[in-house]
Amino acid sequence: MKNLYITDLDGTLLNSKAELSQRSSDIISDLINDGVMFSVATARTKATVLDMFKDVGLNMPVALMNGVSVFDTEKNCTAISHSIDKSVAEHILKIYKKYGKHPMLYFNKDSYLEIVYTAVDNIHQQEYINDRNARHLKKFRKVEEYRLDGKDELLYIVSFDKPSELEAIYGEIKELDGVISCFYADNYTDCNFLETMNGSISKGTAATEIKKLTGADKIIAFGDNLNDIPLFLVADECYAVSNAHEELKKLATAVIGSNDEDTVAEFIKKHSQQN
Repeated sequence: MKNLYITDLDGTLLNSKAELSQRSSDIISDLINDGVMFSVATARTKATVLDMFKDVGLNMPVALMNGVSVFDTEKNCTAISHSIDKSVAEHILKIYKKYGKHPMLYFNKDSYLEIVYTAVDNIHQQEYINDRNARHLKKFRKVEEYRLDGKDELLYIVSFDKPSELEAIYGEIKELDGVISCFYADNYTDCNFLETMNGSISKGTAATEIKKLTGADKIIAFGDNLNDIPLFLVADECYAVSNAHEELKKLATAVIGSNDEDTVAEFIKKHSQQN
């Protein structure tokens, strides 16, 4: 029986400082060397994921941007991606404009992601840009107005602010055909993320794609937040960390320790030895 272990990152595998601890890194590296099939399903992009796992030796495809793309870590290329329809994207931008908010648009370039924005809505968004702008696989560009007439794929539309600032926007976007939105609390600030992507995908669909690509028999999943629900729904076994959202805990096979205890790495080590 070939088990595929897929874990969320922030709030699950990563500790409260948004770091992959040395202990977890060492365990995962040993597991991969022993032939354990280890992957991640995250809202993060390849820029941060590849940097975070550079010393681990990832050799399985990974699900990025909540399932928007599946990245082949061995071939160093995108294996599968799902873009947002232009006409739907234009409607979404009109909704944001109606409420005076400025989302970030993720476009797929040949060798990197370009994130376009027209203004910064809060200090957390500025810190997000500052923290990630130096990464070689991700480039931020401020523009006068959003343009969707190019050839590049629009993969992702994201904003984050206090929940009250985005609830109405979420309420309108979630009614649109062709896209799906995730609205959930950030692990590190008082903001909520509002992420919109192609309506046919999720962490769950991406995990299923990875299962097919790898020939795995079972999916063993780990998570902490509402955007992990689709992943849990396709998993054969699913485990919520103790700091997880209560709704996710209700779906879990079991609740394990917190993300500050190297719980996921330790659990996979023990589980893989028993199976």
